[in-house]
Amino acid sequence: MDMRIDAHIHGDFSKFKGVPAEYVKKCRAQGIEKVVLISEPDSTLAAYQAMPDFIIPVPRVDIDKVTVREINEIIDAGALGIKFIDPQFSYGDTRYDPLYAAISAKGRVAMFHTGYLARRAEPKRPTDIALMRPAAIDCMSRRHPDLKILMAHFGNPWWEEAWKIMWSVPNVYAELSGGTAYKRSISMWAEISAPNGVPDEDSLAKLLFASDMSVFREHEGFEDYFKFYDAVYDAIGASPEWRERVNRGTALKLFGLA
Repeated sequence: MDMRIDAHIHGDFSKFKGVPAEYVKKCRAQGIEKVVLISEPDSTLAAYQAMPDFIIPVPRVDIDKVTVREINEIIDAGALGIKFIDPQFSYGDTRYDPLYAAISAKGRVAMFHTGYLARRAEPKRPTDIALMRPAAIDCMSRRHPDLKILMAHFGNPWWEEAWKIMWSVPNVYAELSGGTAYKRSISMWAEISAPNGVPDEDSLAKLLFASDMSVFREHEGFEDYFKFYDAVYDAIGASPEWRERVNRGTALKLFGLA
């Protein structure tokens, strides 16, 4: 069984009623070595304290409210990254630069929701997905060349734009979790990953396995992402070495665990 690090998982640890060691054992039996947990700071860090060898803590913050001091406190408490989502202004807006600089100075990962965001029943304000295009990541990355950046969801539906940024910018990585990525044609992903049948190793080196599933409960549908990634690997003839990098190796390096 190929072991994987899931680079995009959600879950509220305060609602977890199980035994941490047993839960980790169960996940690893399913092929999940570690998970990047995205939740509120207190919940994420509590899960990390309970399962330090399994949880990669990346707390979610409100990009328009969080302060540099709070960013530093969260990282000093153990966070290996910070997740941003649903900004009021483009990710590329310079007003966010102090936040990005603080994460970069600590050597941590800045994770960005890119592309479409599911509709909420009672949104606090209208969401503008154009503010979360991969192009905005390119804009800010030019001012923060040392910041480790992870684009969640591969810019859905701006797939080609996301590929271009990931391929072109040395400090930008991406994953294919959630949304509708796994429902698109495998031939589309094969062409992106291996144009004219030639594997694009520069792109594969920047891709991470991820699902966007929920932890601390049964993983219903979790296997769909195993099948999706494996189908892409098979379609492009990815070597065992490259499968291992996408499945786990690149995540370990990005989060400073290898």
